[in-house]
Amino acid sequence: MQLQFFNAVICILALLHFSRNQQSRCTTFTMYKKFIGSLHDDRTKPLWEFASESLESAKYLCVRRCEKDHRCVGIEICSIGPDLSRCRGCCEWYVIDKDGGFPRNANDGCKYFELSKDSAESRGIRLSTNSNLLTAVASSIYGLDFGPGWPPSNALDGLHGINCELDKPYISINEPNPWLEVKWSGTIAIQRIVIYNRFDCCGNLLVDLNVTYNNNGVTGICGFYPGLLSRNGDRILCFCPPEAHATSVKLQIQSKPDQRNMLNLCEVEVYKKT
Repeated sequence: MQLQFFNAVICILALLHFSRNQQSRCTTFTMYKKFIGSLHDDRTKPLWEFASESLESAKYLCVRRCEKDHRCVGIEICSIGPDLSRCRGCCEWYVIDKDGGFPRNANDGCKYFELSKDSAESRGIRLSTNSNLLTAVASSIYGLDFGPGWPPSNALDGLHGINCELDKPYISINEPNPWLEVKWSGTIAIQRIVIYNRFDCCGNLLVDLNVTYNNNGVTGICGFYPGLLSRNGDRILCFCPPEAHATSVKLQIQSKPDQRNMLNLCEVEVYKKT
Protein backbone atom coordinates (compact mmCIF):
# COMPACT_ATOMS: atom_id res chain seq x y z
CA MET A 1 0.00 0.00 0.00
CA GLN A 2 1.32 3.42 -0.95
CA LEU A 3 2.94 5.34 1.90
CA GLN A 4 0.92 8.25 3.27
CA PHE A 5 2.73 11.12 4.93
CA PHE A 6 0.13 11.36 7.63
CA ASN A 7 1.97 13.88 9.79
CA ALA A 8 1.70 16.56 7.10
CA VAL A 9 -2.03 15.99 6.80
CA ILE A 10 -2.46 16.14 10.57
CA CYS A 11 -0.46 19.35 10.71
CA ILE A 12 -2.61 21.10 8.11
CA LEU A 13 -5.86 19.89 9.67
CA ALA A 14 -4.68 20.87 13.13
CA LEU A 15 -3.75 24.38 12.05
CA LEU A 16 -7.15 24.83 10.43
CA HIS A 17 -9.11 23.37 13.32
CA PHE A 18 -7.09 24.93 16.12
CA SER A 19 -6.28 28.27 14.49
CA ARG A 20 -7.48 30.10 17.59
CA ASN A 21 -5.12 28.22 19.86
CA GLN A 22 -1.65 29.73 19.74
CA GLN A 23 -0.16 26.77 21.59
CA SER A 24 -1.05 24.21 18.91
CA ARG A 25 1.88 22.85 16.93
CA CYS A 26 2.64 20.35 14.22
CA THR A 27 3.51 16.81 15.16
CA THR A 28 7.01 15.49 14.54
CA PHE A 29 5.65 12.01 13.74
CA THR A 30 5.60 10.39 10.34
CA MET A 31 2.86 7.78 10.11
CA TYR A 32 1.79 5.63 7.19
CA LYS A 33 -1.50 4.08 6.20
CA LYS A 34 -1.17 0.37 6.82
CA PHE A 35 -4.67 -0.92 6.14
CA ILE A 36 -8.32 0.01 5.87
CA GLY A 37 -10.25 -1.41 8.80
CA SER A 38 -10.25 -1.34 12.58
CA LEU A 39 -8.15 -3.14 15.16
CA HIS A 40 -9.46 -6.61 16.00
CA ASP A 41 -10.75 -6.38 19.58
CA ASP A 42 -9.82 -9.98 20.40
CA ARG A 43 -6.26 -9.59 19.11
CA THR A 44 -5.37 -6.09 20.32
CA LYS A 45 -5.89 -3.92 23.38
CA PRO A 46 -5.83 -0.18 22.60
CA LEU A 47 -4.02 2.16 24.96
CA TRP A 48 -6.64 4.92 24.98
CA GLU A 49 -9.21 6.56 22.74
CA PHE A 50 -10.57 10.00 21.90
CA ALA A 51 -14.04 10.84 20.63
CA SER A 52 -14.94 14.12 18.99
CA GLU A 53 -17.59 15.71 16.77
CA SER A 54 -14.82 16.52 14.30
CA LEU A 55 -12.74 13.86 12.54
CA GLU A 56 -9.86 16.34 12.24
CA SER A 57 -9.95 17.08 15.97
CA ALA A 58 -9.94 13.37 16.88
CA LYS A 59 -6.97 12.77 14.57
CA TYR A 60 -5.01 15.68 15.97
CA LEU A 61 -5.58 14.76 19.63
CA CYS A 62 -4.74 11.12 18.99
CA VAL A 63 -1.45 11.85 17.23
CA ARG A 64 -0.41 14.32 19.92
CA ARG A 65 -1.06 11.69 22.59
CA CYS A 66 0.76 9.04 20.57
CA GLU A 67 3.77 11.33 20.22
CA LYS A 68 4.12 11.47 24.01
CA ASP A 69 3.52 7.76 24.74
CA HIS A 70 6.47 5.45 24.04
CA ARG A 71 4.10 2.47 23.83
CA CYS A 72 2.18 3.94 20.91
CA VAL A 73 3.15 2.44 17.55
CA GLY A 74 0.01 3.34 15.57
CA ILE A 75 -3.46 4.87 15.59
CA GLU A 76 -6.88 3.75 14.37
CA ILE A 77 -9.26 6.41 13.05
CA CYS A 78 -13.00 5.79 12.59
CA SER A 79 -15.94 7.89 11.48
CA ILE A 80 -18.69 6.58 13.76
CA GLY A 81 -21.44 8.84 12.44
CA PRO A 82 -22.14 12.29 10.92
CA ASP A 83 -21.17 14.08 14.12
CA LEU A 84 -18.99 11.54 15.92
CA SER A 85 -15.46 10.32 15.24
CA ARG A 86 -13.10 8.12 17.22
CA CYS A 87 -9.34 7.63 17.38
CA ARG A 88 -7.53 4.90 19.38
CA GLY A 89 -3.86 4.41 20.17
CA CYS A 90 -2.20 1.05 19.61
CA CYS A 91 -1.54 -0.79 21.85
CA GLU A 92 -1.05 -2.23 25.34
CA TRP A 93 -0.58 -5.54 23.54
CA TYR A 94 -1.25 -6.87 20.08
CA VAL A 95 -0.75 -10.05 18.10
CA ILE A 96 1.06 -10.59 14.80
CA ASP A 97 0.00 -13.71 12.92
CA LYS A 98 2.64 -16.22 11.81
CA ASP A 99 2.35 -14.89 8.26
CA GLY A 100 3.24 -11.40 9.52
CA GLY A 101 -0.28 -10.06 9.20
CA PHE A 102 -1.80 -7.59 11.64
CA PRO A 103 -5.24 -8.50 13.09
CA ARG A 104 -7.98 -6.30 11.70
CA ASN A 105 -11.68 -6.04 10.98
CA ALA A 106 -11.52 -5.07 7.33
CA ASN A 107 -15.11 -4.06 6.57
CA ASP A 108 -16.02 -1.31 9.02
CA GLY A 109 -14.71 1.79 7.26
CA CYS A 110 -11.94 2.64 9.71
CA LYS A 111 -8.29 3.26 8.84
CA TYR A 112 -5.12 2.24 10.67
CA PHE A 113 -1.91 4.28 10.52
CA GLU A 114 1.41 3.06 11.88
CA LEU A 115 4.85 4.38 12.69
CA SER A 116 7.59 3.23 10.37
CA LYS A 117 9.19 -0.03 11.48
CA ASP A 118 12.54 1.66 12.08
CA SER A 119 10.96 4.33 14.29
CA ALA A 120 9.02 1.80 16.37
CA GLU A 121 11.87 -0.66 16.82
CA SER A 122 14.44 2.03 17.61
CA ARG A 123 12.68 2.61 20.94
CA GLY A 124 13.99 -0.65 22.41
CA ILE A 125 17.16 -2.76 22.50
CA ARG A 126 16.83 -6.50 22.95
CA LEU A 127 18.64 -8.06 25.89
CA SER A 128 20.97 -10.59 24.31
CA THR A 129 20.32 -14.30 24.78
CA ASN A 130 23.90 -15.03 23.72
CA SER A 131 25.34 -13.92 27.05
CA ASN A 132 24.86 -14.92 30.66
CA LEU A 133 22.73 -11.84 31.26
CA LEU A 134 19.36 -13.64 31.12
CA THR A 135 18.22 -16.67 33.10
CA ALA A 136 14.81 -18.34 33.30
CA VAL A 137 13.03 -20.20 36.10
CA ALA A 138 9.56 -21.71 36.09
CA SER A 139 6.87 -23.21 38.30
CA SER A 140 7.41 -26.67 36.81
CA ILE A 141 8.95 -28.59 33.90
CA TYR A 142 7.00 -31.08 31.83
CA GLY A 143 8.68 -34.37 30.93
CA LEU A 144 11.27 -34.73 33.69
CA ASP A 145 10.35 -38.40 34.00
CA PHE A 146 11.75 -38.91 30.51
CA GLY A 147 14.96 -36.87 30.75
CA PRO A 148 15.58 -33.11 30.80
CA GLY A 149 12.03 -32.44 29.65
CA TRP A 150 11.17 -29.01 28.23
CA PRO A 151 13.05 -26.60 30.57
CA PRO A 152 12.56 -22.82 30.90
CA SER A 153 15.97 -22.23 29.30
CA ASN A 154 14.31 -23.19 26.01
CA ALA A 155 12.46 -19.86 26.15
CA LEU A 156 15.82 -18.06 25.86
CA ASP A 157 17.56 -20.15 23.20
CA GLY A 158 16.72 -17.77 20.34
CA LEU A 159 14.61 -20.34 18.50
CA HIS A 160 11.08 -19.56 17.40
CA GLY A 161 8.82 -19.98 14.41
CA ILE A 162 9.61 -23.04 12.32
CA ASN A 163 12.92 -23.39 14.21
CA CYS A 164 11.02 -24.10 17.43
CA GLU A 165 10.63 -27.82 16.89
CA LEU A 166 9.04 -30.33 19.23
CA ASP A 167 11.98 -30.47 21.66
CA LYS A 168 12.62 -26.69 21.76
CA PRO A 169 9.66 -25.00 23.54
CA TYR A 170 9.19 -24.49 27.25
CA ILE A 171 6.30 -26.53 28.67
CA SER A 172 5.00 -26.63 32.24
CA ILE A 173 3.10 -29.50 33.77
CA ASN A 174 -0.70 -29.27 33.87
CA GLU A 175 -1.17 -27.22 37.05
CA PRO A 176 -2.97 -24.18 38.49
CA ASN A 177 -1.38 -20.82 37.58
CA PRO A 178 1.82 -22.03 35.82
CA TRP A 179 4.50 -19.38 35.38
CA LEU A 180 7.82 -18.57 33.73
CA GLU A 181 10.14 -15.83 34.98
CA VAL A 182 13.05 -14.24 33.10
CA LYS A 183 15.71 -12.58 35.28
CA TRP A 184 18.80 -10.43 34.78
CA SER A 185 21.31 -8.52 36.89
CA GLY A 186 20.64 -4.86 37.62
CA THR A 187 17.57 -2.71 36.98
CA ILE A 188 16.52 -1.71 33.47
CA ALA A 189 13.68 0.35 32.00
CA ILE A 190 11.56 -2.12 30.00
CA GLN A 191 10.13 -1.10 26.65
CA ARG A 192 8.38 -4.28 25.50
CA ILE A 193 8.11 -8.04 25.96
CA VAL A 194 7.74 -10.26 22.90
CA ILE A 195 6.27 -13.76 23.31
CA TYR A 196 6.42 -16.39 20.57
CA ASN A 197 3.67 -18.97 20.69
CA ARG A 198 4.19 -22.61 19.65
CA PHE A 199 4.47 -22.88 15.87
CA ASP A 200 3.86 -26.60 15.40
CA CYS A 201 0.89 -27.13 17.74
CA CYS A 202 -0.89 -26.17 20.95
CA GLY A 203 -1.17 -22.44 20.26
CA ASN A 204 -4.64 -22.36 21.79
CA LEU A 205 -3.16 -23.18 25.22
CA LEU A 206 -1.72 -19.67 25.62
CA VAL A 207 -4.64 -18.02 27.43
CA ASP A 208 -5.28 -15.68 30.38
CA LEU A 209 -1.61 -14.69 30.47
CA ASN A 210 -0.61 -12.02 32.98
CA VAL A 211 2.67 -10.26 32.12
CA THR A 212 4.26 -8.49 35.09
CA TYR A 213 7.60 -6.95 36.01
CA ASN A 214 9.42 -6.96 39.33
CA ASN A 215 11.89 -4.45 40.72
CA ASN A 216 13.32 -5.61 44.05
CA GLY A 217 9.98 -6.80 45.36
CA VAL A 218 7.81 -4.11 43.74
CA THR A 219 5.54 -5.57 41.07
CA GLY A 220 3.77 -3.86 38.18
CA ILE A 221 1.70 -4.97 35.20
CA CYS A 222 2.76 -4.79 31.57
CA GLY A 223 -0.45 -6.34 30.29
CA PHE A 224 -2.97 -9.15 30.38
CA TYR A 225 -3.41 -11.28 27.25
CA PRO A 226 -6.71 -13.22 27.28
CA GLY A 227 -5.76 -15.31 24.25
CA LEU A 228 -9.34 -15.83 23.08
CA LEU A 229 -8.10 -16.38 19.52
CA SER A 230 -4.60 -17.74 20.23
CA ARG A 231 -3.14 -19.58 17.25
CA ASN A 232 -0.03 -21.51 16.36
CA GLY A 233 2.82 -19.19 15.42
CA ASP A 234 1.39 -16.02 16.97
CA ARG A 235 3.80 -13.35 18.13
CA ILE A 236 2.43 -11.33 21.08
CA LEU A 237 3.94 -7.88 21.70
CA CYS A 238 3.30 -6.47 25.16
CA PHE A 239 4.32 -2.85 25.79
CA CYS A 240 5.17 -1.87 29.36
CA PRO A 241 4.18 1.45 30.99
CA PRO A 242 6.67 4.32 31.35
CA GLU A 243 7.33 3.53 35.01
CA ALA A 244 8.37 -0.07 34.28
CA HIS A 245 11.84 -0.50 35.76
CA ALA A 246 12.64 -4.09 36.62
CA THR A 247 15.06 -6.88 37.42
CA SER A 248 12.74 -9.57 36.00
CA VAL A 249 9.54 -10.21 34.07
CA LYS A 250 7.03 -12.95 34.78
CA LEU A 251 4.51 -14.67 32.53
CA GLN A 252 1.76 -16.46 34.45
CA ILE A 253 -1.50 -18.04 33.36
CA GLN A 254 -4.32 -16.95 35.67
CA SER A 255 -6.18 -20.25 35.94
CA LYS A 256 -9.88 -20.19 36.60
CA PRO A 257 -11.13 -21.83 39.83
CA ASP A 258 -10.57 -25.60 39.86
CA GLN A 259 -8.79 -25.38 36.51
CA ARG A 260 -5.31 -26.51 35.48
CA ASN A 261 -3.29 -25.11 32.58
CA MET A 262 -0.06 -25.80 30.72
CA LEU A 263 2.16 -22.83 29.94
CA ASN A 264 3.46 -23.71 26.51
CA LEU A 265 5.57 -21.30 24.40
CA CYS A 266 8.66 -21.06 22.23
CA GLU A 267 10.50 -17.87 23.15
CA VAL A 268 10.49 -14.74 25.30
CA GLU A 269 12.36 -11.57 24.30
CA VAL A 270 12.94 -8.61 26.62
CA TYR A 271 13.62 -5.12 25.24
CA LYS A 272 14.93 -2.21 27.26
CA LYS A 273 14.38 1.45 26.45
CA THR A 274 17.01 3.27 24.45
